[in-house]
Amino acid sequence: MDGKELLQKHVVVEGHRDVYEQLYRTSIGESMPIRDAIAPRLIRDGINLSVYAISGDSYSHSQNTGRYLETALENIDQFLQEAPKSEGMISMVRTRGDLPEKVEPGTIKFLLHFEGCMPLRGSIQNLRNFYRLGLRSLQPVWNFRNELGDGVWENRTGGGLTNFGVEVIKEANRLGMIVDLSHMNREGFFQSLEAATAPLIVSHANACGMLDSVRNLADDQIKAIADQGGVVGILALPERVGKGEVGIEDMLKHMDYMINLVGVEHLALGMDFVKYDGPRTLKDRHHPLHKDPLIKGFEEIEDLPNLIDGLQKHGYHENEIALILGGNYLRVLKTILPEQSII
Repeated sequence: MDGKELLQKHVVVEGHRDVYEQLYRTSIGESMPIRDAIAPRLIRDGINLSVYAISGDSYSHSQNTGRYLETALENIDQFLQEAPKSEGMISMVRTRGDLPEKVEPGTIKFLLHFEGCMPLRGSIQNLRNFYRLGLRSLQPVWNFRNELGDGVWENRTGGGLTNFGVEVIKEANRLGMIVDLSHMNREGFFQSLEAATAPLIVSHANACGMLDSVRNLADDQIKAIADQGGVVGILALPERVGKGEVGIEDMLKHMDYMINLVGVEHLALGMDFVKYDGPRTLKDRHHPLHKDPLIKGFEEIEDLPNLIDGLQKHGYHENEIALILGGNYLRVLKTILPEQSII
């Protein structure tokens, strides 16, 4: 069975997609970019559930304004306005009962996520209010420092998780929200594991054992996530996969490495594709005149059949590939999400 056939047969969870394409399309005058462009393409390419970073800590997340709370509300409002006008194509995941049990042709579910908690503005009340709006996943930090702790570009100070960061993790666990340790520095990473009362995940990262990078995970970090029952999603950015021109085979080697380390039950698809993002601000270290780096043969989710074919060539069976595509992510989400919204 080739990659396209397997893709149509099994539930696929994309562990991380940013709001940037939504913002870019809105900025050039599109009134319904999620309904009219983003969701149809993801459905075409086999995605059943996308963990959607509706806001976060990057300057681009704030629509290049620095108004993190306000623009988070605006971004969520746009999503909430579009979804009901999609004639059932778009739905949100708020409880475990909303998760896809099987492939549902012509539809896609979104699980709303913050890539960093600057929009909370240091307020636990804001966390609960965003939960009420449908937020179900968060990363305490992005690359820099915020009220919760230090990101991976703050390693000089050796700082970790703040008291407020501990409070947010505990409240997120109580509410039934996913806590994602992507982008967190090493000190905060292990402090988060100590604070948590539910499994934690790393939605998009690769292995330092294959490429030593500030955004990748050391062996003990990958093992710690697995030991708590979580998952690690592969990261499809070439500078986090290898040096020079990076191809799909380099990504498969990261996957082999992590599977050999902790087992196939703890690997998922993270992605973080950038192909359709549009221009990004220099404040995020993305030069608008430079072409986004892409992995040869795996530039966006439309290339997922290539990855599946590669997994088969590496000796993985259909049941194992199904776990990687979405089964592992769904298993973990079912342990964390609430049975019903509690506030």
